[in-house]
Amino acid sequence: MKERWIVAYCGVLMSISSFSVDITLPSFPVMVDDLDAPFELVQWTITSYMIGAGLGQLVWGSMSDRFGRRPALAAGLALFLLGCLGAAFASSIELMLACRVLQGLGAAAAIVSSRAIIRDRFSGEALARNLALATAIFAVGPIFAPLLGAGVAALAGWRFIFLGLSVFAAGLLIVLVRLPETLPARAPDAMRLAVFVQRSRRLLAHPQSRYFVFLSAIVMASMLLILASTPRIYEHAFGLSGTTFAVYFAFHGLGIVLGQAANRRLIRSIGIVNAMIAANVVLVVAVMLMLGFIFAGMMNAILMTALITLFATSYLIVYSNAAAMVLDPHGDIAGFTAAFYGFVSQIGSALLVSLLVVVTGESVTGFAAALLAICLVSLAALLAWRPRG
Repeated sequence: MKERWIVAYCGVLMSISSFSVDITLPSFPVMVDDLDAPFELVQWTITSYMIGAGLGQLVWGSMSDRFGRRPALAAGLALFLLGCLGAAFASSIELMLACRVLQGLGAAAAIVSSRAIIRDRFSGEALARNLALATAIFAVGPIFAPLLGAGVAALAGWRFIFLGLSVFAAGLLIVLVRLPETLPARAPDAMRLAVFVQRSRRLLAHPQSRYFVFLSAIVMASMLLILASTPRIYEHAFGLSGTTFAVYFAFHGLGIVLGQAANRRLIRSIGIVNAMIAANVVLVVAVMLMLGFIFAGMMNAILMTALITLFATSYLIVYSNAAAMVLDPHGDIAGFTAAFYGFVSQIGSALLVSLLVVVTGESVTGFAAALLAICLVSLAALLAWRPRG
């Protein structure tokens, strides 16, 4: 398999989370009724998935360093498939949340392996550019997943969404047969607790990796808040749900594609961190415009969608470049580093957003205010960054 196809496959692996989350968003109101559950608990199907994905990465990262990228990826995709089948037949919100955690645990192998495989092949600015390319491919998920989910739910019911995700996982397993093993050398002791502790200390002792791994959790909380809140906001503030909501929401995926195309050029011209700062400024501007239209009484579904799309052009510039800053110094333990990065960013953001969705509820103003606070904190952190030594 040629390198460009390996990067493309990694992009599809990255999209497994966006597909798993975004494809369910249009069905939230129906799931509330069918599972006889409060809207907040249905929103937690996102954060429970992200918690599972974050915890799972700690396991899969070390496993991929010990046994190889391909075996770890195969086991994770099989677990994800099992979780999807369980969710398709879940009879209660409690069982649904458990199956979403299981899906997240399995999908974590895809998240870790995709970043580790790219780090196995590239370093420096080439690493950042290829992560940006894989992230642009990942944007296929946010574009098509809501539309696909709405279409499947309308034709066959929301449970068939999870059956479709199991078919997607099976397809990734079939393609995996062609993927070469990229791990340069297996680490026989990678699963030992002492080694885990030693590697954690090494990563956190590195000023660059430590700084950007925690920044990633702040940045990821912004998009996770959008994913968890928009179905409720579009339904209550604008009267849109189901397929109509999916059409509006799909536009933000186009923003991701445009942003990652720009990111590859920005990295070459102004560098990785400066590209992150420029993108974070766009995030702040987008949310301030959102608040301005809300206070002026002019906010509607079209304006909200346009501003979320603008936001999406820059969110993943910050997030994917943060991944490059964390991974680059640790090529010999790429699997573990990718796992630690994913764990901190996903668990940290999921816990934060689980609280925020309860506080903000269906308030458009509360949602925008919380989003602005997150973006201002991340911008301040980027401006405060000073390279060491």
